[in-house]
Amino acid sequence: MNKIGLHIGYWWGTGEEHDIFNMLELTHHAGLDVIEINPDWLMRMTESECREFTEKLDAYHMSATLNGGLTAENDIASDSASARSAGIEFCKRVLDKMPKLGLTVWSGCNYSEWLRCPDASQDAQEEKKRALGYCRDSMREIIKTAEAVGVDYCFEVLNRFEQFLFNTSSEAVAFAESVGSDRAKILLDSYHMNIEEDVSSAAIAYACAKRRLGHFHVGSSNRRIPGLVADDINWNNLARALNSSGYEGAIVMEPFVLTSAHNAKRTRVWRSLSSEADPSRLVADAFAGGQFLRKVLADNQ
Repeated sequence: MNKIGLHIGYWWGTGEEHDIFNMLELTHHAGLDVIEINPDWLMRMTESECREFTEKLDAYHMSATLNGGLTAENDIASDSASARSAGIEFCKRVLDKMPKLGLTVWSGCNYSEWLRCPDASQDAQEEKKRALGYCRDSMREIIKTAEAVGVDYCFEVLNRFEQFLFNTSSEAVAFAESVGSDRAKILLDSYHMNIEEDVSSAAIAYACAKRRLGHFHVGSSNRRIPGLVADDINWNNLARALNSSGYEGAIVMEPFVLTSAHNAKRTRVWRSLSSEADPSRLVADAFAGGQFLRKVLADNQ
């Protein structure tokens, strides 16, 4: 059965986000198999911290994945040649350090600036075409490093309010294929698919048939932990699609629920989705989410 994980963004705003080991401990207490960290944490960790972190992962029988992306200053799809150059070098540095933590999957908006919208003064479709060309050229250079270190580079398919280069499974698969490497894959997310796809299960099946689904995120229709309350996502259909398509990678929860999180404005958390729960309650909720996902996967084999 797929490993079930949790993005560290869930702990932002609790006061625990300043210590990667505290976040690992909380994720372990939630009974999860995978902790998903971001490039910021990866790049700031010392050699000794990397060794300690991997030792704790081994002791907990856990693994880690990487999720996170780029800014305007290092957008590899930017009109700015200097930004693209900075982004290429940044991505290579991240990839080169990933083996220090045994990381083999990098997903996220790692192909352009997160929350980038077309310039209002330009034709949006022309900018999209131009940006995709820049991005493809940049990725053809970056992907060589991903191949060398054994990392699947997964482009996250975001909704229209968070990115514009691609918003559906079929668009992202086409881009991944254009990069020209088996390591170029995509990340699908139940929250984003619920906004953009006609049929989420079909989007999963398509990406798997093309051998491009490298990572999978889950969140309820309002980005809470799956299974805590009834929502509009058909979890049985998603589980059947993942099982029948042969997806064997991790399934990582990416909830954003606290108004106190440092990224709350950027993720548009304008109201509490957890009653501003303390870490112990958040651990219990994450545990329940993990149990829900394991059950729904088992029930839909």
